[in-house]
Amino acid sequence: MRGIFCFLILASVSFFAQAQSPTTYGNFKVVDQEIIYQKVFIQDSVTAAKLAEFYKALPYVANVSVSGDEVSFDVNDITVDYKKFQFTQVATPPIIQTGKYSGKVTAAVKDGKYRLTFRTLMVTGNIGYKNISEKDRLTSYATKNSATILSPDWCKPNTLGLLDKAFTDKLQYTELQKKQDSDDW
Repeated sequence: MRGIFCFLILASVSFFAQAQSPTTYGNFKVVDQEIIYQKVFIQDSVTAAKLAEFYKALPYVANVSVSGDEVSFDVNDITVDYKKFQFTQVATPPIIQTGKYSGKVTAAVKDGKYRLTFRTLMVTGNIGYKNISEKDRLTSYATKNSATILSPDWCKPNTLGLLDKAFTDKLQYTELQKKQDSDDW
């Protein structure tokens, strides 16, 4: 009888532990009651100077500054091209289709890799039940319980999953292609 009772307690504890909402999804996580995007990229011979040059060339990046092995900049109005990632309009929430995402990013360089941290995530767009015309914290919409856990409505491939892909696509460093003028045919 005692064994059955212990089994039932353990089973119920594991059930409730699994039923709780996550604090991470993909490269998004809740830190100090704020949702952030953080991802590490492996890139040989990357330097803070190369990252700064790359980010200065992007139209949605402003205020690029370098401090040691760290690059900081602001991101303004990144949009998600859900069709590029093979999602249909019907399967994509309105906030992902119409949303423009902004915030502050730091890129820390270390031994052939760099880590992007996108903080103070702000959003404008149509969330379905509300039109967000002024930049508002994404944390307000994508978390619950006083911003301690991610909202299950956002923990889906067509929501935070698509936003993750868009941020990676827009912010991942690639070698700049230098155009060489040539008269050779």
